[in-house]
Amino acid sequence: MLRMLGVFVTVAGSSGCAFSIVKERRVYLQRCREWLELFELMENEIAFQKSSLPEICERAGGRLTGHKRMFLERIGRAFEEGGGDTLGELWRQEVLRIFQQEPLRKEVEKEIEELGARLGFEDSDMLRKMLQDMELFLKKHQKEQENLNRERDRLTLCAGVMGGLLLTILLL
Repeated sequence: MLRMLGVFVTVAGSSGCAFSIVKERRVYLQRCREWLELFELMENEIAFQKSSLPEICERAGGRLTGHKRMFLERIGRAFEEGGGDTLGELWRQEVLRIFQQEPLRKEVEKEIEELGARLGFEDSDMLRKMLQDMELFLKKHQKEQENLNRERDRLTLCAGVMGGLLLTILLL
């Protein structure tokens, strides 16, 4: 009886470990979707409201949740208060703050970080174009990750279960 319980606990533990790895991959994809949503909102605000960038950031931030909301609201407030920093500096500071809590792949972080330095110097049509380019970049990255994760998730779950069975055999 105790052996059967030990077998069950061992297989369940290794399977649980595999499930946690798969869950981390899904969380990463959700972070990419949130950034994509942020850029889509900003692009729509520029297209339809024709407001200044700080107003757009503040208004778009009102439609988001979590760290992305604080990110855009801080940028909008910083311009209203006139702290003396440029948009690129503010963007970089806020992006780095978010990436400490919710990291992405280095190439994606670099693209998002560099976007802020370019946003402050363009007219509304060019801003929209840059945001659309960023959206395409994130969609492509997200699609690549989904394709990679589909196969990796299957292998991870199989390895978790098989690892538990192998460990059980070795312990018996």
